[in-house]
Amino acid sequence: MAKWFKRNTDPLTSEEKMDIIEKSSKQVGPGVFYSTIIVVASFLPVFLLTGMEGKLFHPLAWTKTFILLIDAFLAITLTPVLISFFLKGRLKPESANPITRTLERIYTPILKWCLKWRKTTIGINLTALAVGIIMMTRLGSEFMPPLDEGSLLFMPVTLPDVSNSEAKRLLQVQDKLIRTVPEVYHVLGKAGRANTATDNSPISMIETIILLKPKSEWRKGMTKDGIINELNAKMQIPGVTNGWTQPIINRINMLSTGIRTDVGLKVYGQNIDSIYAFAQTIKKQLEGIDGIKDLYVEPITGVNT
Repeated sequence: MAKWFKRNTDPLTSEEKMDIIEKSSKQVGPGVFYSTIIVVASFLPVFLLTGMEGKLFHPLAWTKTFILLIDAFLAITLTPVLISFFLKGRLKPESANPITRTLERIYTPILKWCLKWRKTTIGINLTALAVGIIMMTRLGSEFMPPLDEGSLLFMPVTLPDVSNSEAKRLLQVQDKLIRTVPEVYHVLGKAGRANTATDNSPISMIETIILLKPKSEWRKGMTKDGIINELNAKMQIPGVTNGWTQPIINRINMLSTGIRTDVGLKVYGQNIDSIYAFAQTIKKQLEGIDGIKDLYVEPITGVNT
């Protein structure tokens, strides 16, 4: 015992240290690699999402997957090399680390139970797998609920041949009317396109971002839908068709469908006059349906609701 204690308290030679690092890396490396692959596999259902959900979560899933794959590669290649450079002094046993001892107290009973009841453990995992397969077959049957961004985007359209001065006047009148609602904190409007080639908005399209106050400062019983209804009632200007949405969801809708509102109907064809006439017919058919507040026909892109 005295000889063993003396040997383990003496500094390790370079060869002994490299041998320990090599054996430890071989023992830990496969576990780290396969656990990372399991985590990557858990993101596979995200790649099956389509539409708005897919555009929102695909970048996150790809980023997470690439990071984990690089992490698994570095864990079995670079990490042992860095350990050989930075690991100095005497090596202590795992039992000397209080965090390791605590984790072992938690992990060991679970491991013993799983090894004792092997069939039960396999049955639980197979049941979880079956439930996951059933849930995967139902992907796409539920829609992601709309997020409350805390702000509104007012996107009215007017006549295509509107002048710059008239668009400016409409923008100023609308901003003044919007500011009269107590729940509005700030208003910023834009008519036409910005100074960029990525924004092809005509001068007849107005975008107004409305920042709302915290809900604690709203009138008693007031809701977001109530604010939109009150604003829409004030914005009944002849020659202007209103459209209400939110800034972020509006960009996602326009990227995925080309329609600026949450619900829209596209009409395709070669003759613009025929498309416009057919769109007007559809508009008349849609009027009176519950849930539709405003209807307007936008040339080329279709009917928006």
